[in-house]
Amino acid sequence: MGGIGFSISIDGDGDVDTARVAVWEEMRTFAQWFHVLGGKAYDELDHYLDGLEPAAEPHRAGDRRMYWWFPSPAGSCLRSMLAWAHWCAVAVAVDWERVGYVARRHGATITGPRPEATAGDERFVVLRDRLWLVEDDGLRGDNLLLPLDELTEEETGRVGAARKRCGCVVCAGLRPDPEILAAVLADLHGADDGRAVQAAWHLERMDSVTPEALEALVRVGAQPGRFHYDDFSHPITRCAGRVPGAWTQLMALAPEVGHDGRDMALQALFPLYRAPQRTEDERDAYRAALRAALAEYRSDTAFYLLKDLG
Repeated sequence: MGGIGFSISIDGDGDVDTARVAVWEEMRTFAQWFHVLGGKAYDELDHYLDGLEPAAEPHRAGDRRMYWWFPSPAGSCLRSMLAWAHWCAVAVAVDWERVGYVARRHGATITGPRPEATAGDERFVVLRDRLWLVEDDGLRGDNLLLPLDELTEEETGRVGAARKRCGCVVCAGLRPDPEILAAVLADLHGADDGRAVQAAWHLERMDSVTPEALEALVRVGAQPGRFHYDDFSHPITRCAGRVPGAWTQLMALAPEVGHDGRDMALQALFPLYRAPQRTEDERDAYRAALRAALAEYRSDTAFYLLKDLG
């Protein structure tokens, strides 16, 4: 049986086997949330996991790496095993802090190096409702080959583009391509609460975020009683760090939204408060905004942020 492993360097003497299972759940969930956007082309990739336990092989004492294994019995699942190893690397690169936190809960410290989201030689493309591994002489599925000379002109163009930028839905979903961003924002503004939460999760992980998307996150997350606070507070904070002008935008937006939205905006401003470019006038205005929230509605968020500021 052939296969491939994905691994991360670790330290510590904790329960590495439990940590590996927990981190695998993070990586699997990361990829499968994107698969929702990709539709039926990813059904086969998800079915590949049926009965598969990538963290099943016991960790060896003293080994300073933890591994996840993806088999290809008789070479029949090459595309699927490489795709899942690829998505694990992307998930760890994008959610490095989260993965490290999950591992530490079980006594395993991830020491890096942090993988690049675009690392590796594998490139994938979706054609004819199927995900293909792009090879030099053709496209490979599981037990399928599609020669390049059987492609249409349009398909050939898509394969050429995928050689430069991976065309799997996970990599494409992290890029702020207009059609992807439009689909995510439509879910964010829609009536389905689950899809709105997933859209917030997705925006949090995009390579870059627009000011319009940041405002939408605050306004949607601020709707009274609709969402759990953490469903939107973390995405808003993480997105704010990637939006030019987020300081000015959130300071202006905070008084316009309800208490939860205001708290989320103030919380997202906290990491920006310590940025070298902040002026003393801006810092004074932020502290005044926190004191106002505390006075007006006894904001717990404002109380703890002021406490952290000293």
